[in-house]
Amino acid sequence: MFQSESKQAYAQTQVRLLFTESLRGETTELGRVRILRGNVEMETDDLHILADSVYQYLDRNFIDAFGNIQIRTENQHIWADTLRYNTLTDISRFRGRVVVEGPSARLFSQEMLYNFIFEIAEFPRQIRMEDENGTLQADRGFYFSLPDSAAFYGNVQIADATQYAEADTLYAVRSADFFKMRGNVYLEDFEERTRMRGGFSQSDSTGFRELRDHARLQRVNEARTDTTFLAADRIEVTNRDTLSTVDGFGNVEIWAERYAALSEQSTYNDQTGLFRLTGDARLWQKDLQLSGETIDIQLIDDEIESLFAFPEPVAVTPDSLTGRFNQIIGDSLRIYFDAGEISKMRVEPNSEMIIHERDENDRPEFAIQISAERLIMHFNEGNIDSLKYYRTIDGRYIPEALNPGEIRLQGFQYEPERRPAKPAEWLFPSRDPIPEEPLFPLPRRNREFLDEQDISAIEPE
Repeated sequence: MFQSESKQAYAQTQVRLLFTESLRGETTELGRVRILRGNVEMETDDLHILADSVYQYLDRNFIDAFGNIQIRTENQHIWADTLRYNTLTDISRFRGRVVVEGPSARLFSQEMLYNFIFEIAEFPRQIRMEDENGTLQADRGFYFSLPDSAAFYGNVQIADATQYAEADTLYAVRSADFFKMRGNVYLEDFEERTRMRGGFSQSDSTGFRELRDHARLQRVNEARTDTTFLAADRIEVTNRDTLSTVDGFGNVEIWAERYAALSEQSTYNDQTGLFRLTGDARLWQKDLQLSGETIDIQLIDDEIESLFAFPEPVAVTPDSLTGRFNQIIGDSLRIYFDAGEISKMRVEPNSEMIIHERDENDRPEFAIQISAERLIMHFNEGNIDSLKYYRTIDGRYIPEALNPGEIRLQGFQYEPERRPAKPAEWLFPSRDPIPEEPLFPLPRRNREFLDEQDISAIEPE
């Protein structure tokens, strides 16, 4: 992390003693040592140091400090139980209960390597960071004070009042609200009732987030009565003002209580309730399979209000008793729903359909094939209640003797085996919640500092 002394030239930092209760000198195998005990106070041009005791190695360019250490710089305070400070390189190793109070964050660890020149901190052991936005915890990490950026590794967790995230690694530019996460990524937005998983995620201050590598999204409706599950190669989520969109790219699979779908791409607009599937799209609603290059799902209060497919859509519904396929094709097809049931279907132009009929014993009897410029059907309890067709091109009655059950319209597709199934497991975090308390009891001087801050905050000016 930090360059060795042989790689660069340093100017010796002068350490000045301000106070100690006792002082004595010794000569050891490490050279001359000054031993200071009792409320030791020292300073350099950039640091103010307090400790219970200090060993100053005059011939080795470092000091060891012990007990109730507090260091104050222009930008931050540091507390620890032990300290080794290299006066030649301005690099320090803090151990014990390490607390860093910066201008925008507090950090906790049991070990820290710190470069006072570049204000870079390395935490080789577990780290906790707190700021006004929430709390972060990881196995180890780096913090760069001047650009206000950080990198964390191993069991990374972030939490605040509105969201929670976990991953194997995290890189963040906090001043720009830019975050990049890798490995076992889990994200949860409490306000949007959304959970996500993937192998990689990045987000920025515009409200944009990208999720890749087996990306999955689970969203619960506002009434918490329905759940939608989206899987894709890549998912993009955008939250800006009142606009919220979710886009899926590559091998899109959607499952909801009332329908399931496949496509190459998808986009959902939370403001309009429009879910658009594009690229070899398939949608299943009960026994209906609708296929087309593009399928629009219009949702109102999480219920399907209508479906619109184009160009050259194919709608297939098997007869519930005979299994024969009722088929409809055209240049565009719109289906309207009422309380989850099909109420109306409109196909135009170049519409064509095959409808199978049963006899009084519910056995196949005949089929009707119609080609027209436009077909409009009204339904009652899932069955055709009325049929209107305009500018008929062709219409024929097909008796059972001609085996109408084998007739397929052009582009026929019915693939129930491809229908996405309900996920076997919902998305949940892998790790226990971040503890509310820091990693250890706070050092005495840190507690005194916080008490002084609280008092100054309530004292009148």
